[in-house]
Amino acid sequence: MAHLKYKISNNQNRDIQSREAENVLDALLRQGISIPFSCRSGVCHVCIQQCTHGDIPPVAQKSLSVDLAKDGYFLACQCVPISDMNIAPPSALFHTVLVHSKEMLSAYVCKIRIEPPNNFVYKAGQFINVRRQDGVTRSYSLASLPAEDYFLEIHVQRQDGGIMSNWLIDELQVGDGIDIQDADGNCCYEESARNHPLLLIGTGTGVAPLLGVVRDALYNKHQQDIHLYHGGRGTDRFYLREQLRQLEQAHSNFHYHECVSSNPTPPDNACAGRAHEIAFARHQDVRNWQVYLAGLAKMVDSGTLLAAKHGAAPHDIYSDAFTLRDLRNSVSERNRKPEANQAIAAEDDEKSKYPPPDPELWAALQEGKLLSVVLTDFYTIVYADEKLSSFFSGVTKQRLIEKQYLFVRQILTGEKVYFGDRPRNSHHWMVISDELFDYRETIMLNCLRRHGVPEPMVQRFMQMEGFYRRDIVKAAPFARTVGGIEKPFEGFDEIIMDVGTLCDSCEREVAAGEKVIYHVRLGKIYCSDCSAQHNHEIPPAHTGI
Repeated sequence: MAHLKYKISNNQNRDIQSREAENVLDALLRQGISIPFSCRSGVCHVCIQQCTHGDIPPVAQKSLSVDLAKDGYFLACQCVPISDMNIAPPSALFHTVLVHSKEMLSAYVCKIRIEPPNNFVYKAGQFINVRRQDGVTRSYSLASLPAEDYFLEIHVQRQDGGIMSNWLIDELQVGDGIDIQDADGNCCYEESARNHPLLLIGTGTGVAPLLGVVRDALYNKHQQDIHLYHGGRGTDRFYLREQLRQLEQAHSNFHYHECVSSNPTPPDNACAGRAHEIAFARHQDVRNWQVYLAGLAKMVDSGTLLAAKHGAAPHDIYSDAFTLRDLRNSVSERNRKPEANQAIAAEDDEKSKYPPPDPELWAALQEGKLLSVVLTDFYTIVYADEKLSSFFSGVTKQRLIEKQYLFVRQILTGEKVYFGDRPRNSHHWMVISDELFDYRETIMLNCLRRHGVPEPMVQRFMQMEGFYRRDIVKAAPFARTVGGIEKPFEGFDEIIMDVGTLCDSCEREVAAGEKVIYHVRLGKIYCSDCSAQHNHEIPPAHTGI
C-alpha cells in the first residue's frame, strides 16, 4: 500500500491510501476522483498522469516515449505504486489546435483535418488522443503523412450513442479549438522494412492508419509487394475505395483487396469472407514479412495468431486494436458512488495479479510458434474428451486457441495483447475439483513434452498455469462481476456496443452502436440476427465432477 497525493486544482491536494495490488486509476476512482480513461489495458494512453514525487514502476512507462518517461509521465491503469507518490493531471501534454476542415467520406465516416501544433512530430499510422472541453477523451489514428501533409487527418466513424464520435461529426465546427495529445503507437512504417513484403489488414476505420502506412512506404520507394485487405459488412463500408484504387493504379507493387463478411456473393470484385482469414489463406508463408493489423480488437487477436502460425516473427507484427469501453460500463462509471468502488477494487485486484514475465520460456516456445502448435494439439484433445468437452459448449476451438495464445503471450512477455476476461471471471460458473484440474494439467504436460519443449521449461510452464488454480478450482459457482455488479448465472441482458466485435454465433461483424444481447453467464455476444434463435439454446451451467 502507498500514500498518494493527487493535485486537483489551485495547488489543492487529495490524500489517498492505495490498497494492496490496486493501480492508481482504481485508487482515484474509488475516492470519487474522475480522470479520463478508456481501455484499461495500457493501449490508448488516455489515463496518462504525471508523478512529481515518488518512484514509478517500469511497467507503467513501458509503452511511453523516452521523453515522457523522463518527465515523470505514467499510465495510471498500469501503475501499482511501489512507494508514496505525488500525482498531477497531464495538462502540459495537450495542445489546443484549430479544426481546419470536415468532410463526410461516407454515410458513416467523417474526415477531420486539424492544424498541427508547432514542432509536432509523428509517424504515419500512429494515434493521437483528442479531448473536448468537458474532459471526454478518445483515441484516433492518423491517416496523414508528415512528409506530404501539413494537416493532421483523422477518420471518425458514427456510432449510435457514441459520446465523442457523434459530437465530433455533428457539433464540432470548422474553426473550433480542440485539445490533442502528442502522437503515440507503433503501427507505423520503418525504412528498415523497405526490402520486406508488407501485409496490412484492417476493418472499418482501421484502414485509416493503414492508409498512412501505405503512403509512407510508397513515399520511401518500398521495393517489395504491399497487400492491403479491408474488411466490412458490405461494400458501402469501403469509404477509401477511390483513393486506394488510385494508389493501386499508380504503383505496380501495391494491391488493394475488399472483403465483405455478410454477403457470400459480393459485387464489384470484392472477396467474400473476413479480411484476416482471406489474407492468410492467400499468403500462406509470411516469414520475413511485416504484418499490420488495425480495427476490431477481436480481428486483431485472431490476425495476430494467424500471422504467427504462418511464420511472422513477433517483432514483425504491428497492431492498432480499437479497444474502447462499452456503454454498459460507461454508464456504471458515470453513475458510480465512491463506496461502490470497493467491489470493483476487489475484482481488479484479481486482474492485476499475474506471474512475472518469463522471456526464457517465451524463447523456448519459439516466440509463439511452438506455443501455437502445443495449444492446437491440446484443445484438439480437450474437445474430444468426455470429462472436459462440455465446459466449452458453444465456443469454437479456433477462437479458444486464439484467446489462450494471446493470454499466455501477455503473461510471458508483458505485452498488452490480451483483452478478454481473466481466469476468475471466465471460469466463474464452472465447478472444477482439484482432481479435474490435475487431469487437465496432465494433458497439457503431455502436449508440451510431445512437441519437444525442454523439461525445465515444461515445469516453468506448468508453474505458470498453476498460478491460476485458486481462481478456477471451487466447490460452487460464483457470480460473474462486471463493473462491480454481480451478474446472475443464467439469462440474457441487452447492451449497445461502444466498440465493434464479432457475433459469437454466426461470426458476422457487429458494428459499434448496434444493440445485441449477451448471455450473463458465458459473456457471449449474439447479433440481432441470431438473438431469437439463441434465446433457447444456451447450455446449462456445468456442475463438474
